[in-house]
Amino acid sequence: MKKAFLSTGLLLITILILPLFISPFLVYLSTEILVFAIFAMSLGLIMGFGGMPSLGHCALFGLGAYTVAILSEYTANIYLLLGAAILISLCFSIVTGYIAIRNKGVFFLMITLAFTQVLFLITSRMKFWGGNDGYSASVTANFGFGEITSNMGLFYMMGFFFVLSYFLLKLFVNAPAGKVLKGMMENEGRMIALGYNPKTYKMIAYLIAGSMAGLAGGLYIYKTQFVSPALFSVHMGAEVMIMVFIGGLGTVFGPALGAGAFVFLQNYISTMTDRWPLILGLLFIAIVLLKRGGILHLIQFVTTFGLKLFKPSRSRNAPVDKQVKGKEQAS
Repeated sequence: MKKAFLSTGLLLITILILPLFISPFLVYLSTEILVFAIFAMSLGLIMGFGGMPSLGHCALFGLGAYTVAILSEYTANIYLLLGAAILISLCFSIVTGYIAIRNKGVFFLMITLAFTQVLFLITSRMKFWGGNDGYSASVTANFGFGEITSNMGLFYMMGFFFVLSYFLLKLFVNAPAGKVLKGMMENEGRMIALGYNPKTYKMIAYLIAGSMAGLAGGLYIYKTQFVSPALFSVHMGAEVMIMVFIGGLGTVFGPALGAGAFVFLQNYISTMTDRWPLILGLLFIAIVLLKRGGILHLIQFVTTFGLKLFKPSRSRNAPVDKQVKGKEQAS
């Protein structure tokens, strides 16, 4: 619990002071990174702690985005809009999760992908919501303290939800339910023998992840003001999986690092060459091969190695010197 509060506090301080040291463009880009960080952390929960790889997690993200975009025509209340995004994604998670968690591995992945493709076909054929061309929305965040229109304001808004999401996930994985979930991923048979029902804990994690993905999708609209069926595409589902893998599978903060690296490199390298996906792929393969745990584990490895390298070693002659002094005093 103390570590959760400490890490959350450090993260909050970082979010508060970061805009003071980066350019306005990076503030704008960091806003998108924070949204995808929430999205990636939600997938990281079911993948890294529940052993449930999903190519269809983008369906929950897309549902949250479409919910806010459509309902914004009738209300501008951000509490209602984000609440509806979370609720719709939660309901979809209940339906899909009830079917999907009965399967494991590739079968789980393919079932979630199938649900996503259904939503992709539905949204691409809804002409009154834009169809394949997408749907533009005009939404402005207002929590009752004034409209948030500046890039700095949006950054702090996304930062608040990112820190909140991180803290809640940290509490969950450190709670007994989170430890049982991870135990089932490592040895499900043993946990069943101890009296735990794997479907119950997997369903809890799946619902939490679905709700958080819906929240990220709802926040995404305030950044882009636009939605399209591409949010339900296989490409989108694969991208968020890459974020989780390169950031650090089995960690809370690792997927957020992966999201930051992916979005930054995607936007930075694409300004240099049209073949940026090839460069991104090579970089990510190198990261995974060099350190299978991803960026977070790589940072931890380098930090630990550096501390050992610069740690002052005890003198080997110290015990001998004490013996010599002892003999001299005795004599």
